[in-house]
Amino acid sequence: MLDHDAYNRLLTIKAAAQAFTNRQELFQKIAPLLARAEFQERYCLCLVHNHFLLQPGERMVATGLVTQPERVPDPTPSDVIPSSWTATGIPFEWTRVNAPEEIVAPPPTELIREFSEIVGEGSILGLCLAPGPLPEGQMWLERLAPDLRQHILEMKPAKDHCIDPTSIAAACWRVNISSDPGQLAPSITMIAACWCSDKKNDHCGNST
Repeated sequence: MLDHDAYNRLLTIKAAAQAFTNRQELFQKIAPLLARAEFQERYCLCLVHNHFLLQPGERMVATGLVTQPERVPDPTPSDVIPSSWTATGIPFEWTRVNAPEEIVAPPPTELIREFSEIVGEGSILGLCLAPGPLPEGQMWLERLAPDLRQHILEMKPAKDHCIDPTSIAAACWRVNISSDPGQLAPSITMIAACWCSDKKNDHCGNST
């Protein structure tokens, strides 16, 4: 896993989003890979970025919709599992599960190998566990609570007119398989974004 120093060196959401310049080209290559039956509904594409600066021994751990730094014992408790990985398969974020049946295995070696061949080993793109199903027309929007060192997911309408599109950055995408026989190729759709506005938080610039 990434230690706190390596995590702190990850790009902020704004820097990562700005560096992701060849989106459509990569989406076309990644979509068929994640559309395979053994990977679909299990893993999504994510932008590798940091949230808050970690101290030694801390990891970013999600409990429900709230993610925050935590000191996790070694060995890692069985209810804390990796949830996000770099292009080379190194976990950098974690999530807490409520029951053994919620545990999802990390991406298999085959997936990591093919994924890293597409995006490059030092890519700003990674893989994450697929979130639960979203209602039609909804997306996840991540906001920060800097005083608590938390980032919080909220479900919002994907076309919410109150959200300035220049103030958010896409952070997670899933593969879509069309039921239309005329559309054979799978596609990639954004399902989660982060606030990237100085008026909301500093997630777009320096971490705190």
